[in-house]
Amino acid sequence: MTESPSDSRREPDVSDVGAENPDLDARDARTLSVVFVPYWGPGNPYQDALIEHLSAVGVRVEKVRFLKELFRWGVLLKGRPDVVHLHWLPVFRWRGAGLFRSLVCVCRWVLLRLYGIPLIWTIHNLAPHESRHPTVDWLLGRIVIGLSSGLIVHGDSGKRLVMANWRLGDRHRFVVIPHGNYMRNYPDTVSRATARRTLALDDSNVAFLFLGAVRPYKGILELLEAFRRVAPADAVLLIAGQPLNEDFRRRIEDMMARVEHIRFYPGFVPDEEIQIYMNASDIVVLPYRRVLSSGAALLAMSFGKPCVAPSDGCLPDVLDDSGAFLYDPEDPTGLLDSLRHAVEARDRLVEMGRHNRSKAASWTWAQAAEATRALYEQCLSGRSPSRHELRADPQRSRRA
Repeated sequence: MTESPSDSRREPDVSDVGAENPDLDARDARTLSVVFVPYWGPGNPYQDALIEHLSAVGVRVEKVRFLKELFRWGVLLKGRPDVVHLHWLPVFRWRGAGLFRSLVCVCRWVLLRLYGIPLIWTIHNLAPHESRHPTVDWLLGRIVIGLSSGLIVHGDSGKRLVMANWRLGDRHRFVVIPHGNYMRNYPDTVSRATARRTLALDDSNVAFLFLGAVRPYKGILELLEAFRRVAPADAVLLIAGQPLNEDFRRRIEDMMARVEHIRFYPGFVPDEEIQIYMNASDIVVLPYRRVLSSGAALLAMSFGKPCVAPSDGCLPDVLDDSGAFLYDPEDPTGLLDSLRHAVEARDRLVEMGRHNRSKAASWTWAQAAEATRALYEQCLSGRSPSRHELRADPQRSRRA
């Protein structure tokens, strides 16, 4: 990924992060060995950005796709990492071999704890996006929570949802570490005028953007229907990303045939092309049916874009009324009304985008790495994570 040459896109200096935290100052200077599982490859900017900054604070990360890669003959550890850091839980088919593999997976989590290796889980979702067995997936999550030494969430609202979802009362193992911004992760050299020419957009149009994997849980079908009902003559909806499958792609194209002013760009969007869609747009739409945390919101904010989004998950922790049109996800006309309000507020969209960019600048990967390393240290020492000690402090980066 290429760093933007623009000074205005640089992260603030956070070299003093930890200066006010005696636990970080006094910590063991040794390099920690941590396993990320699963690692989804270069296509996941969250993991790569966190790994890069963890290396700067003395954490060596081994990236594995499956938990079984840590074991020889199924039960013997090949090595001894200091910490195993889980990000997403595996999805199993709950019949035949799938049920057996799920039990083996649980046994391996238990073995790690018997070997004395702490488990950390960053809870990105309450359930797999296309879960077919929500009750069993809930049970797997509850087992991991019971085995984990520390739990990471990206906001207070998300923490409350996690605690309610799994009926938890043990607050002290939670650490709130804000999701880092993407200001230095993607090129940003293409102007608005050039981006609009590239996509053949009229300069007078209000351009709404949906960018990323095009999947049902993200509410894309609801977005198409809401945009059809708004139907402003001077607005356009851009949809760019890889559809779930060909059937879902055809469903989108069938709906588009009944709606004017929609552009669909199916397929994976390379890093260098993200700036074209972002800089051509006026506002980013995140019409999720359900959400806990959203890297897409941070990406939009990093490019200085206002958002339309449900007031759900961690989104209220990062978006506010000065930079977003938030709606109640239970309101059947919430998305529709927010799209209308965005069109009516077109003169304020640039200002709202600046507000979002300013907020996003305070959430850096350097902060996230420091707080994550501190959590590793506390779990290795056998102490419970402390909200006061470990929570990333955005005010600190503003004072730097």
